[in-house]
Amino acid sequence: MGKSALDALLDRSPEDQRSRGYFHTAGEIASQPEVWRKTSLVVQRALPALAAFLGGTKRLLLSGAGSSHYVGLSLAPLLASSFTCVEAIPSTEILMDPESALPREAFVLVSFARSGESPEGNAVVGLAESLRPGLVKQIAITCNHRGSLASLVEGLGNRGFVLRLPEESNDKSLAMTSSFTSLCLAGASLAYLDRGGAYAALVESLARTGTSFLGRAADLAAELVGLGFGRAFFIASRPFLGGAFEAHLKVQELSAGRIIAVTEDCLGFRHGPMAAVDPKSLVLLFLSGDGRRRRYELDLLRELHDKGLGMRIVAVSPSASGLEGLARGYLDIGTESGFPDPLLSIFVAMTGQLLGLFASIKEGLKPDEPSPDGVISRVVRGVRIHPETGEA
Repeated sequence: MGKSALDALLDRSPEDQRSRGYFHTAGEIASQPEVWRKTSLVVQRALPALAAFLGGTKRLLLSGAGSSHYVGLSLAPLLASSFTCVEAIPSTEILMDPESALPREAFVLVSFARSGESPEGNAVVGLAESLRPGLVKQIAITCNHRGSLASLVEGLGNRGFVLRLPEESNDKSLAMTSSFTSLCLAGASLAYLDRGGAYAALVESLARTGTSFLGRAADLAAELVGLGFGRAFFIASRPFLGGAFEAHLKVQELSAGRIIAVTEDCLGFRHGPMAAVDPKSLVLLFLSGDGRRRRYELDLLRELHDKGLGMRIVAVSPSASGLEGLARGYLDIGTESGFPDPLLSIFVAMTGQLLGLFASIKEGLKPDEPSPDGVISRVVRGVRIHPETGEA
């Protein structure tokens, strides 16, 4: 197999990559399988203490802002089989309405963060303590060893647990890439608390698949970006819908909003969003490994094909079964051992990362800092945390 479109970017000298503005983004996307392996080693060492900390926990609240919320959204379906109740609520929403968001029975708040400097996420740590005293324990899963989130949760003593991921997962670029997928895999360990060996084998299998997937996904992404689409629709079923939200965010972030992206669940797409598909639209439908869900997904793919919607319809799937003649593009995830559907989120997200990278370059932007006017930044600024009581 020849070099991929991503390899071609990385073959340029570091100085050239920096001048073109993609040194960090492209390298961090490419590094993911190896960072996952390092993440797995960190998690395996922490599993016994993490299992003891969780004890008989039955309820999880998964929290984060932006991409970090999409981590929780990706993990909730997987963790639902191990806990009685699992909710993913953005820290931004918890801050705005903590009384309805924070449970009134014993729970563990799991905060995901790359930098650990999100004003909203850090404020929620304190809110949970003050509004639900005696009911909450907290876990921080973060890529930044020295971030404020880690310090805050560590300061809770025996009611707090901090899982620090490898330094390599702390992306330097604006867009979260290896941090997102590494946080997903670290969070997935909560479903493997007493099965460390199975978790290690799972991550190794994902890493092997990811290495192969990156090259094929990069080539397809470069081809699709060359078509000049103006809208991108990411359609996915619930178990990996979080990955679709992250994919659409990557395209929108890295293109500085020049490409409008939309995410919708498979059956929900007919309920209005389909009307926005125009002749300049790219439609990506992510398919399941589950037979029942797949039948619904194939029905939608057939309808999109029969109506002739969009510039290009692409199916991203762990299997080509049933796709014959229905899509004008196919990306094989190539899963070697039938991963749980929720873990497909990382491949869905990687598809968006690569589309965003090549779209950013095509638009003449610098992917490491794609917002030339500074509208968005690596760590959100401008958020003032107000007291819980008092007049506006």
